[in-house]
Amino acid sequence: MDSVLKKLGWVLIAAAAVVVAYPFFKASMDFDPLINALPAGVLVALGAQLLAQANNFSDAKEKRSLFYLDSCVKAYEGARVLLEDGNNERVEWIAAGRALVHAKELAESVTEDSHRRVLELHKLKYRGFFSSVISDKPAAFFYGAKDTAISIDDAAKNSTVAEHRGDRITTSTLNSLSDKSLHAVWEAAQWPTGYLDPLDRRFSKVEQAKLIVLFPGLHEFLEHKEQWGSVSGKLSPKKK
Repeated sequence: MDSVLKKLGWVLIAAAAVVVAYPFFKASMDFDPLINALPAGVLVALGAQLLAQANNFSDAKEKRSLFYLDSCVKAYEGARVLLEDGNNERVEWIAAGRALVHAKELAESVTEDSHRRVLELHKLKYRGFFSSVISDKPAAFFYGAKDTAISIDDAAKNSTVAEHRGDRITTSTLNSLSDKSLHAVWEAAQWPTGYLDPLDRRFSKVEQAKLIVLFPGLHEFLEHKEQWGSVSGKLSPKKK
């Protein structure tokens, strides 16, 4: 919208210039302030108004995008804080899952390109964290077991046993983590479809040759990788 208003504004200003300049290119016409300058002034005023509105619209759009960026990062951070201690409390995971869903929705309203780049940097950090909270956990963990070394069957049974809560006994509890909250955390740990890795360059031969003086260890490593492959703890020469 702001680009359209800017184009219209400059079109009107250009039209005003044409109106003023036209008599000077046509010998038979004299410059008349009422006929030429007044309409041109009106056009300039309208054009300036459109340019001002375009700037206001652009500023408002940028502020709105920044608000959603900040809110999205806060939602990610809130989810991280809830899970950073490695707990498997159902309530904590549900709260974290809801925060991540909100973060996903807020991210869609981040419209400015510079803001989206900043958001990707934050996502990169949080993606690693949320991957770590589910990647190395045994099955019993997701049933809410405090002793995750027990069998999955025992963990499943214990997740719904009666518990003492104050002066009363609850006949059935639910300690296992919510599938929906787990999906939200898993989704936050995924790389987006079509992700373009900014790391798209390797050392060229010229750059690698320059390393030998100031960065000899790095130079030796790169040369060694070119000559040898390591598989299952064994080295084998690479084919030229």
